[in-house]
Amino acid sequence: MSIPFHTPVPGDGSAVRAAAAQCGAMENDAAFASIYLLRGKYGTEIAEENGMILRRYRSGYRAGSFGFPLGLRAHLRDAVCRLAAEAQETGGQLKLTLLNEAQCALLAAEFPDAFSLTAAEEYTEYLYLRENLAQLRGSRYHGKRNHIAQFWRGDPEAMIQPLIAENAQYAAEIARAWLSQREDPEEPSLQAELRCIEEAAAQFDALGMSGLLLYSGGEPIGMTMVSEISPGIWDVHFEKVKPGYPHAWSVVANEMAKCLPDAEYLNREEDLGESGMRRSKQSYQPDLLNLKFNAVLKDGATIC
Repeated sequence: MSIPFHTPVPGDGSAVRAAAAQCGAMENDAAFASIYLLRGKYGTEIAEENGMILRRYRSGYRAGSFGFPLGLRAHLRDAVCRLAAEAQETGGQLKLTLLNEAQCALLAAEFPDAFSLTAAEEYTEYLYLRENLAQLRGSRYHGKRNHIAQFWRGDPEAMIQPLIAENAQYAAEIARAWLSQREDPEEPSLQAELRCIEEAAAQFDALGMSGLLLYSGGEPIGMTMVSEISPGIWDVHFEKVKPGYPHAWSVVANEMAKCLPDAEYLNREEDLGESGMRRSKQSYQPDLLNLKFNAVLKDGATIC
């Protein structure tokens, strides 16, 4: 019997969050907001079986593959077997995409020597201890503290406000202003990101989003949008500042960390191989690199 996959809808959020919590997920693609907002980019479909969340991808980088099942380890073997049967029905070999090292170890324990792995380096995620980003102690954060000090010296009346559904449209406005000053505003990936931000603003509560706005001169100039992946692990989905406020980026990141006292780690996602993005993420001194791998069932391997 085929798995009853469907395109994710906001009502799937509770089941996805429960499954992510059961396995202590840390990866950004386990965040329900990511699953929902990127459903078009990756042709994402999901299904819930035996308390496990299964994911299938139809397009983009992940086309023809499945996500690592989310939920209790006790049900992992059955879930992978279901995916293998689903892949076989379509005449393909089971492919699991963007597994982290812990998931690779679980897969190897359940199915010894059954899968071949290849690194997906551009999808390595950068995770930071929230306390470090909130406190910015020590010489490694000297540059960030300077940016923050320069911003507040230049605008001591600036203020932080929570980002909520009622003002979430300002986040989209900031993103549009940021994009308008880029050299490549029509670049497809940037346009796709803007559409995601606009949809996140429109579905703010349904997606379990949170965040903040930074105001200067009474106008919103910076924003960040975050959501909880699993207890203590938060995903920084979007972070934007209007042109003309170079020091505000550090302020937004620092203030968001201060606003999440129950978080242990902030996942600031991958750099996709872009040098500028990589420098930015490295400048925050990651405490954990979540390496990613793709797994393919070996020819002739029988796992179920």
